[in-house]
Amino acid sequence: MDMEDRSSKDIIEEYARITRRVAVYNETPYKLSGVYKFVKYRKFVYLPYDSLGKNYFVWVNDPLARIGYPTVFSGAFIPISSRIKSKLNIRSRNILDKLSFLKKSKVYSTGSKKFDSRVVIKGSYNSAEKRLLSQPRVQDQLLKALEISSYMTISINEYNVDFIPELKGKSYLSIINPQGWELESDSIDEIFRRMEKIRNIISYNE
Repeated sequence: MDMEDRSSKDIIEEYARITRRVAVYNETPYKLSGVYKFVKYRKFVYLPYDSLGKNYFVWVNDPLARIGYPTVFSGAFIPISSRIKSKLNIRSRNILDKLSFLKKSKVYSTGSKKFDSRVVIKGSYNSAEKRLLSQPRVQDQLLKALEISSYMTISINEYNVDFIPELKGKSYLSIINPQGWELESDSIDEIFRRMEKIRNIISYNE
């Protein structure tokens, strides 16, 4: 049976079995309303990097996600300092970002020419966030994470992942594929490993 014949859940469960992890799956129906004639479901799957419970890969399909956020996404999440409360999105800079008429929202900088020339940072940006993102080793790992794929982004506190007990109510940083579910084992491994390197750097500096 090839990948096209299997469900996403089956693929993730096989990955979990092969890597000796346990995947948690949930499917929750939304209440019917006058707007929707058919029941819609919020689905998520997550599994930990290891027994420490500090790094999780997450897959979410939420047809009623907040406007402006993807309904289907996946990525790795780690808890970070509780002092970081803002919501931030970091993506690779492209040629369109140089066009002045597209600069409608506030874009922040860290003061590092190398890092700032390669990324766009949008959202709320306070002193705690700046301290985190100004660390050269963190910047290096974030740039490498963005190189995994052209659509990859770095996110801080943008998504609701309270369904993971160890992340509930906590601030977090994530490497996100906002276009769908990562199902290739090599891609999952690479994102997991990159996030673990980021976590170790942040933990060392906390």
